[in-house]
Amino acid sequence: PKLSMFEWHPFSISSSPEQKIVTLHIRKAGSWTGALYDLAEIENEISILMEGPYGSVGVDVTSDRYNMVMLFSGGIGVTPMQALCNQLMYEHSTGVRSLKKVAFVWIERDPNVMQKHQWQ
Repeated sequence: PKLSMFEWHPFSISSSPEQKIVTLHIRKAGSWTGALYDLAEIENEISILMEGPYGSVGVDVTSDRYNMVMLFSGGIGVTPMQALCNQLMYEHSTGVRSLKKVAFVWIERDPNVMQKHQWQ
């Protein structure tokens, strides 16, 4: 709301439902996301108005059918894949799902993005 009450932008949540903090990956690509970045630099917390979710995963990830998973993403498309990976790892650590292997491939054109990413 501090940037605009009537301008909306779609973003993907990159955290899983069990995580205590909701995270978003937002690429600084234009004037609006640039202003959001600048606001985040000076504000400790930012209020947002949220709507959704929209869309769904195209494969069955809720069953225990697969014990080896390979996730691919490119650029800012990492957000839904990171959320899915977080969810799978949570389910494995709590014994809900048995996983043999999870591979996560993230391809990014800009090497600076990879260096700035804070891995958790």
